[in-house]
Amino acid sequence: MKKRNSPNEKKVQVTRERDPIPWRYCLLTLVCGLLLVVGFFWAARQHFSAMDFGIRNAKLREQKKSLEDEQRRLYLNKEILLSPAEIKKMAKKIGLQDITSANIEAITAEPKSEKKDEKTLTVATKKPEDKDKAAQPKDKTQKDAPANTRPQIAKK
Repeated sequence: MKKRNSPNEKKVQVTRERDPIPWRYCLLTLVCGLLLVVGFFWAARQHFSAMDFGIRNAKLREQKKSLEDEQRRLYLNKEILLSPAEIKKMAKKIGLQDITSANIEAITAEPKSEKKDEKTLTVATKKPEDKDKAAQPKDKTQKDAPANTRPQIAKK
């Protein structure tokens, strides 16, 4: 059977007194939440800075590779230009002549104590076909400068 509510009985509503949440717990929850948010931002910052460093590192690797290639190319050019055949080509290009054993003998045969005229000295050391070239200077520097017995390379 069912129990009926009788009108004589009044419903009594029980109210409990609630304890308010202590301020310490609120503060602790707030600090933990703040630490969690700061941790997420710190991790995101670390992630993006690592990505940035990776991109920079890739660019620097490419730059290093291109500089190494350029260094190899320059080293090869240096070796080619320092070869004896290439030096002779460049010397002929600027107007220097090859010193042969006949020229060396002519230079060493002359006594050093006697002073000779520059014209006779240059004629004795040069080849016969170069006499015409010696008479006609090529540029301003050859007009003013005395004729040397040995070819000299200008220092830069």
